[in-house]
Amino acid sequence: MPTFSNSRLSTYEQCPLKYKYQYIDKIKVEESNTVEAFMGSRVHDALEKLYRDLKLQKHNMLEELLQYYNDQWAKNWTDDIKIVRKDYTAENYRKTGEKCIADYYNKYDPFKERVLGIETVEYVNLDPAGEFKWNVRMDRLDDCGQGRYEIHDYKTGGSLPRQDHMDEDRQLALYSLWVRENFKDAEKVELVWHYLAFDRELRSERTAEQLENLREETLQAVKNVISAKEFPANESNLCNWCEYKNICPKWAHLFKVEALPPKEFKEEDGVRLVDQLADLSTLQKALNEKIEAVKQDLIEYAKMLGVEVVFGSAKKANISMSNDIAFPAKHTDEREELIQLLKREGLWGEVEDLDIFALKKIVHNREWGEDILVRLGKYQEEKATATLRLASLRKEE
Repeated sequence: MPTFSNSRLSTYEQCPLKYKYQYIDKIKVEESNTVEAFMGSRVHDALEKLYRDLKLQKHNMLEELLQYYNDQWAKNWTDDIKIVRKDYTAENYRKTGEKCIADYYNKYDPFKERVLGIETVEYVNLDPAGEFKWNVRMDRLDDCGQGRYEIHDYKTGGSLPRQDHMDEDRQLALYSLWVRENFKDAEKVELVWHYLAFDRELRSERTAEQLENLREETLQAVKNVISAKEFPANESNLCNWCEYKNICPKWAHLFKVEALPPKEFKEEDGVRLVDQLADLSTLQKALNEKIEAVKQDLIEYAKMLGVEVVFGSAKKANISMSNDIAFPAKHTDEREELIQLLKREGLWGEVEDLDIFALKKIVHNREWGEDILVRLGKYQEEKATATLRLASLRKEE
């Protein structure tokens, strides 16, 4: 049974097809590092060096740490590292990494933490039999004394999550299971994320009950992945960073044609057919608008003459008039008032999400009590409607 990690399970949750390519088919792809991942790795390297040296009583100065970071940047940089956001250069990212390190150093110097682990490689069991294991790789584990432990994680991303997101985070919470199982004095295990680009620290904690629930939920999620038979592609913003984009059914055609010269691109069968369909769809939309306008003119003409059928050369138009009721449009204050009224009266379940057709049927058939029907009157108006159906003329025998 494979050992699962947060990145492995997250890959499936984000895109089952990518999971299949990576973990089942094990398709080898060219290493395609992104500048964001590259910067994150170099910052992690520098902070790892900081704490490993501290364990051997070597306290790096900030200038030494930045020099190490820049040396590692130059040593590992390759021209095929992908920069998705074209408004920025590699230099922008290098300087951002420098700032992350400097802010962290200035905030926590002189680093008196009692560090138990750096870049740990451990496992926690998701089931009693130990059949399903979870990879525990902590950036740093600290012993704060008196039964208190802290799990630290360094983030270099450009977005700062909300606290409620961190309170539901799976990765570090499962790591805390390992801490509680391996340090019997552990009474309190705090999860600490360092969002370095913002010079911010976010914290969270789980109860023993929450951790056991999370263990069960994760075990079930892992079992679902293992038993999966279908692996659909899920298109999202993450596709921009996916190394399997060139073979993905949602993107492979683009890779086939994007390198073609402009003339060949336009003449390629798929491009040509999509362009043709797009042009026809535009014509269809314009034609539908014209048809609707003529229908409305015919309805007005029939109303003026007081007739229900209007004859043409080879077709006739059957026009039926009726009265209907209309309710407030979406995203209006009146619509929200109507929703709140139905909820207070315990009737929301019958028209959940405010199914206007269901509500009209209830009102027409007088299915609710007279009191609520009267109050609903505030939110409805009589509206004349007309439908038009084109039919062939019946030829005389």
